[in-house]
This record gives sequence, C-alpha cells and structure tokens, in this order.
Amino acid sequence: MFLTLSGADMSALIKGSGPHHVVVLNGWFGHAAGWGAFADYLDLGNYTWHFWDYRGYGNRKDDAGEFTLEEISADIVAYIDSIEAEKVSILGHSMGGVFMQKVLADSATPIASLVGISAVAAAGTPFDEDSRKLFTSAGHNPDSRRAIIDFTSGSRQPAAWLDDLTDSTVQNSTPEAVEKYFFAWADCNFAADLGTQDLPVYILTGDLDPAVTKTAVESAFGPIYQNLTVEELHDVGHYAIFEHPLGLAARVLRFLDAV
Repeated sequence: MFLTLSGADMSALIKGSGPHHVVVLNGWFGHAAGWGAFADYLDLGNYTWHFWDYRGYGNRKDDAGEFTLEEISADIVAYIDSIEAEKVSILGHSMGGVFMQKVLADSATPIASLVGISAVAAAGTPFDEDSRKLFTSAGHNPDSRRAIIDFTSGSRQPAAWLDDLTDSTVQNSTPEAVEKYFFAWADCNFAADLGTQDLPVYILTGDLDPAVTKTAVESAFGPIYQNLTVEELHDVGHYAIFEHPLGLAARVLRFLDAV
C-alpha cells in the first residue's frame, strides 16, 4: 500500500521523498504499519515520513532489547543521524509523545518541530491503584489491552474496531516489550532535562479522551515549550489516527508547512 523498508535493520518504513523528514513514533498499542488511513493522506512531495518500529514491535518484533526509554532514544537518535537530513521533525502518538521528547533531549541533530497526538508528558503519568493494575497487566493480557482502548476512546466505539485494534497489537508486538514499555512511558521523569525549549510544538487531544486531556497537556507541556499550540479535536478520543484521520492529517500538515 505505501511502505518500503529502510536499511537492513528494518527500523523504519518510508513514505514520500520530500526534504522535510518526519520521524513518526507510534503509541503503546501501535506499530509502524498500523497508522490506518491517517498515513494515506500525508504530503509525499514535501515530506519524507519515517514510520518507526521499536524493538519488539512490527518488523522488529523479534529484536532483543531492554525495552527502556534510554534504549529507544539511542536507537532513534542513531537513525536520525544516519539519514543525514537537513530538516527533521518528530511526530509521536500517545507514548510516542514521551519518546519524541526524550529524543529531543538526547539528539545532537537539531529538531525542527514536534507534533503530538494525545501525547504523554515527560514527567510521567500518575495512576490510581486499580488503573495501574489494569495497565501493568496489558503486556500479557489482551483483554486488558481491549479495555484500555475502549476506555481511552470514550467507551463508544464499535466492538469490531476494538477487536481489530486489539488483534493488531497482539500480532505486532511481544508481551515483554509491551509490558516494559509501559514503565518507560508511565514512570518517566525527565522533564527537568528539557529545560525550556523554543521550537514549534503542536499537540492535538481528543475531547472524549479521559486520559490525555487538553488541560493536562497544557499543564505538562506549557512550562517547557515556549512555542506551544494545543488544539482539541471534537468527538474524538485517544485514537484520532483512526477516529478522525483526514482532519488530523490536514491539521498536522498545516502546522508542518509553517515550520
């Protein structure tokens, strides 16, 4: 449909051939080839889109690793260095929003902008006891993954879609990677390492997402990013890439076109 492998390590799937390179980091239950219709509506002439696979996910499902925040950042930083692009932005969905910020902190290559879709904060995510039990069980329990997808998308989506996304994450990730990446994004605490940043940052949230709200994003990202824009999508939960793909792509492209 659109993807070709980049390099022998199979770290990224490539779409487009433009001068502005965008490294695309999926969420906890995603993978490089799992961006749905959102990926079909991107500008291929002005941008090159690098859909990343973490160790234990997608084309790298069999790759061994520690599955830590530091390892992910080191892998992506090395990849960005290897493509030798003059202009690089990073787009992250959900936990990918944590990882894009860690790469920003660690990369010697200047990052032109950040785009977050229901992006998680660099200071970690607090949970009550029951919620944390649910999330920590998700690595080895597909029913927990389905329950999380249902809750964060507003408890209103068709059962068939919930089943499809659950099946996709089970088929395209290892239980160990999913389990350990939870701790990587939920228990991270490197906001102080970022200091204050002046690059353009654009975060989109969904008004039906109880987990990553516009208010929470403004509170967490605002003190760090001096050039921050946060917009809330109407009638959308945590998975705008599936729930609102065309409108999401249009907004992302408008932002990146101005960078």
